[in-house]
Amino acid sequence: MNSWLKKLLALALIVCAFLFASSLTGEQGYVLISFANWTLEGSVFQVIAALIIIAVAIYVVVKLIQYLFLMLIWPSKWWQKFHAKKSTSFYQNGLNLMSLGQWDLAAEEFLKVRRTDRIESAKALSLVCAAHANNETVTKNVQEKLKLSNLDDANNLTFDKSNVPFSQLVLACQSKDYQQAEQLLNTLSTPVLKQTIAFQQLWLEVNIYQHNWKEVDELLPKLNKQIKKQSSEPVFEAWQTQLTTWFERGFSSFVAQKSLNQLEQSWQGLHKSNRQLPALLFAYLSALSKAQQSDKVESLILEQKKVLNNKFILNIIRRYYQLNHSVQMDVLFGRVQKHLVNSPDDKELLTLLGYLAAGQRDHQLAKQALQKVVYSQNNATDTKLFAQELALLGETQKSLEVYHSL
Repeated sequence: MNSWLKKLLALALIVCAFLFASSLTGEQGYVLISFANWTLEGSVFQVIAALIIIAVAIYVVVKLIQYLFLMLIWPSKWWQKFHAKKSTSFYQNGLNLMSLGQWDLAAEEFLKVRRTDRIESAKALSLVCAAHANNETVTKNVQEKLKLSNLDDANNLTFDKSNVPFSQLVLACQSKDYQQAEQLLNTLSTPVLKQTIAFQQLWLEVNIYQHNWKEVDELLPKLNKQIKKQSSEPVFEAWQTQLTTWFERGFSSFVAQKSLNQLEQSWQGLHKSNRQLPALLFAYLSALSKAQQSDKVESLILEQKKVLNNKFILNIIRRYYQLNHSVQMDVLFGRVQKHLVNSPDDKELLTLLGYLAAGQRDHQLAKQALQKVVYSQNNATDTKLFAQELALLGETQKSLEVYHSL
């Protein structure tokens, strides 16, 4: 039963007792209450009114004392309760606005959150909302409010060194300022493996773009293992795709700043298990392809043939073609032809044969291989190659039709 209902019921019983007291005792409605030197006397209604006034006065005094205690003696606790309630409202409002697609309003709402256990997630969400809002003013406002004032001297940073603000790292990475992000990470006192998976991913991204290959080599297998254990297969595959993108850009910038030879040396310095990861191997082969190192690409593909499947090899050959417009790999060309003897309908092998035959300038063979797969696989790069081979064979009209189908 509700406490207020109990109080009202008790008060009603007291009132009834006073009202019926006179009829039960034969008196004429006069009440006399005496306690020590204190006396209360009068009619029934006078006494009831007096008791109600006394009860209300006592209640008001008690509440005033409680509020004075909270505000003057225990202000921090009172403020925390008030602020937590208000901050929760800001956070929930932000989530509600996100669900409605009001990204600009949601971004500003999350910036109002001050609750300690939610402030970092709120800041990260404000960045997400600002990106979705696609509004320069909102984005600038969010970035200004999240920006640290002093990053020149990392020792002067005022936040808890056991937990670098996640939103600051996100902001630095979004602006491609990986040097600033690394500066933040260097202040961290807690081991990176004790941080969240999202933080570890961000840490890995920063170190890839800063070319800290030794640190990357140590963390990558552990992080991969965690994500594979905790995620579904599609999510893990998406993570591998993200890794490939990071390493492609990281290797490309490393070659631009230093040299391809130094990248090859750094590659050999990685653990063998990491060098066999499809995401890393694809990125490294892409770097070699960009430098037109067809012999090295071919050699590495043949060397890792036991751990690579035809789909991976086809993707890297497509990548090489996209970068250089021709793929000439004599040994691989011969190997593919041998495998096709046993698997003449294998679409991946047929597509590989098309690229490699085109590189050998055997345009008729390239056309024959590609026309068996190009209409069913619906790959833009394959279709362009097929159209190119048709044009080289003089089939101009058909070549144009294939181009128009893209």
